[in-house]
Formats: sequence, structure tokens, C-alpha cells
Amino acid sequence: MSRSRVIPMSDHSAEITSEDIKPTILPDDFLDTALAREVRAFRMPRFNQIPDVELYREQVISFVDSVLAPLAPCVEGPWLTPSMVNNYVKAHLISAPQKKLYGREQIARLVVICIFKQALSISAISELFAIQKMTYITDVAYDYVATELEHALAQFFTTEAKASRDSASRVTRESLLVRSAVLAFAAKAHLVGYLSFLGYQETAQR
Repeated sequence: MSRSRVIPMSDHSAEITSEDIKPTILPDDFLDTALAREVRAFRMPRFNQIPDVELYREQVISFVDSVLAPLAPCVEGPWLTPSMVNNYVKAHLISAPQKKLYGREQIARLVVICIFKQALSISAISELFAIQKMTYITDVAYDYVATELEHALAQFFTTEAKASRDSASRVTRESLLVRSAVLAFAAKAHLVGYLSFLGYQETAQR
């Protein structure tokens, strides 16, 4: 069957093709995908759920990858590599391993770094950690990041949720910075996921 011709708006206009007038893929269509549902269901382990045994670097990387796997399609690049871990130690973002082993606090920091680095520079993360040390102990700060991250993802990956209230018992500069960081991450994750849904990555590779 021959394609019907669409008459242009003027004699000087190019012919409009069926590709030009095909239905737009709306954001709500993306939010109904399996990926968006998986992101909404994402739950970050709390501090006491992180292994209370020391792990070698490769084991740490495997653990972090498994924790953040549901969000992987919405970020660019790997979460963590051996060279990244070494660089974070050199930058004093995490303490050096003891006998090549990493403990719970180091692992928790690496999970947070993997989230924050999607929206912040390493120097900015370092500043944020320095503020956190003066305000909250590690387990409290980590669990706050986990809670606020889940709230931010729910806000961006559903049409129903509204902006949540700060879960901090007392609003501080650290809590405001963390909320801003996780909201920036969630916004970027939504954008990357939506572009992938639209076929942007496939187009860019051709």
C-alpha cells in the first residue's frame, strides 16, 4: 500500500513525513516500564545491614555493584573499579585498608561516594564528608543518605509521589546538602533512564 502524501504548510516547506507526526513517547510511558518500577522499589541497605566482616577490594566492589544494581541502567559508567577505590583512599575519602581488608565504615562510604559522584565532584564530596564528621557519626549519616535517596527516587520515578519532608530530626547544613545531592542524583538518573528508553543510546552508537 502506498504511503499517503502529507501536504506541506507552504510551497517552500519540505514534505512532512509520517515520522514527523508519529505519536510522542510521553514521560508517563517511561514511568510505567519495568526499569522505573525497579528503581521505585530500590531499597538501600542500612548501615547495620552492611557486612560486619572485613572484605578484600574485589569483594567490596562486588558488594557495591550488587547493592546498586537496580540503578545501574540510569547511570553512566561503572559504579566502582579497583583504580577508583585506590584513588578514593589517596584522596582520603576512605581510610586505607588494613592488610588489604575493608571494614563496614569504609564500605558504607564507598556506597555513598558511588551515589554522590554522579552529581558532585570528588572535591565537593570531600567537603561534604568533612561537614558530616562535625555533625553526625558515620552510621547515622549513612542511614540518612539511604532514606533520602529512596525518597528522591520515588519523587522522580512516579507520577503520584510529592516531594517528601526532610527525614532528619533536626535540619542542619549537612542534611540540606545531602538532600540536594540525592535529589540531583535522582534527577540525573531519571534523565539518563528516560533517554535510554527513548533509544538515545542506540542512536548515538550508530
